Amino acid sequence: MKYGNRVGVIAAAAVVSAVAVAQTATPAKSAADAKVAIEARQEHFKTIKKTFEPLGAMLKPLSNGGKELDTAVVATNATRLQELAQAIPAKFTVDTRQFKDIKTDARDAIWASAADFKAKADAMASAAVNAASVARSGDVGATKKAIADMGKTCGACHDNFKAKAN
Repeated sequence: MKYGNRVGVIAAAAVVSAVAVAQTATPAKSAADAKVAIEARQEHFKTIKKTFEPLGAMLKPLSNGGKELDTAVVATNATRLQELAQAIPAKFTVDTRQFKDIKTDARDAIWASAADFKAKADAMASAAVNAASVARSGDVGATKKAIADMGKTCGACHDNFKAKAN
């Protein structure tokens, strides 16, 4: 299959998947159900953060608390981040928007723009695959760029779908 055809197939699959997520999102039945869903999402994102932190430290100067680049750690953690990113949309199949009294950073746009939300998770997964692949090549500069690019995909999702800290 030619590259252009693969991109089209992947894009079509992402659209179908996003529509499926949007259609399967059901409102939480109670505050207790919403709380369980929110806590599960929060744990998932804590795992993402803990998995990314060593990679972020490798981008900092050593004199500023940074760590030496370890391509094996990058490859391992990026592979795990790809798995975690792919699981993000499934963490939002319970729509908790109506329960405003429960603390969450999830914005209503997650459910209102499910296709865009899914696309952002897919972008993170793709960036993680790239980071793992580049790390395995041993190219330090390209690996650092791939880590930074992966971090940008996280930020792109936060811009639209995560409430800003006060």
